[in-house]
Amino acid sequence: MRHRQVGSGDLHASEVGFPVWDLVAGPRARSDEEAAGLLGAALDLGVTWFGATDHDDGGRAERLLGAAVRGHRDEVTVATTFGYDTARRLFEPAPREGAGAALRHDWSPGFAGRALDASLRRLRLEPIDLWQLQHPGMDAIESDELFSFLADQVRKGKVRHVGVVLGPGVGWADEGIAALRVRGVAAVETVYNVAEQDPGRELASVAAGEGAGLLVRDPLAPRLPAAGRARLELLARDRDQSLDQALLRFALADPAVATVLPPATDASHLAELAAAADLPPPTAEDLDRIAELYEARFGLAPEDRRPAAAEPGATQ
Repeated sequence: MRHRQVGSGDLHASEVGFPVWDLVAGPRARSDEEAAGLLGAALDLGVTWFGATDHDDGGRAERLLGAAVRGHRDEVTVATTFGYDTARRLFEPAPREGAGAALRHDWSPGFAGRALDASLRRLRLEPIDLWQLQHPGMDAIESDELFSFLADQVRKGKVRHVGVVLGPGVGWADEGIAALRVRGVAAVETVYNVAEQDPGRELASVAAGEGAGLLVRDPLAPRLPAAGRARLELLARDRDQSLDQALLRFALADPAVATVLPPATDASHLAELAAAADLPPPTAEDLDRIAELYEARFGLAPEDRRPAAAEPGATQ
């Protein structure tokens, strides 16, 4: 497994990371035993970057992650999130399209402090390597009070670095750029894949200029319709790689990308995904062909461009 520096800081990541949030909700939710097996397999494969969330299923992702990596603390990078107040689910429209069960944010230092202490208790390790604002709006990015509190937690040694998870879904470029340029966050996590390249490309460029890293969610293009995905089979045909591996190599072709976070269906698929880190990057011809397909919307008729139904999972 190859590793990368996250921007110009002191965080490092395996090129293929593990999205722990995928274990706790949706159709791929696992029992504690199954989750522990997959996390152990990831460690055996050389995965060192693990991303959790603090609110899904009562913070279960953090408990699973902490139990799995506690004996490997010096070998791994632990990322988790804060910002959603699960006690404030309301029966009114969600504040953003795609925000699910109308989760509400609380960006006050008091709430953040309680969230941090709860995450540390569940993980049972300290410090958190990357503590991420989850789906912040500009109100959070512009809060001097919040970022003063975050700086205090870094000084106290509870947190090493601060990052941002953009979402829900694709977009939120303004928030990501402000977090990078104004707040100097260490990393931004965003959706980026062959079918959803924007604003990931712009964010990668800004991150590189600011000495930060890009963390890639949904690198396997889960919302690309099957007809569009079929046009990408040329990336695997007559080559010693699967299409999923080729899709990871595409995301990793940008040097600003520190790690990709693909969900694994089982241990065999996890091994396949982890092996992508050791494969060659896409050729110039591959990148040109992907660019052509992207500009042509993968040759899909308008009625076929509706996104494939991505499997629901933990909020990330």
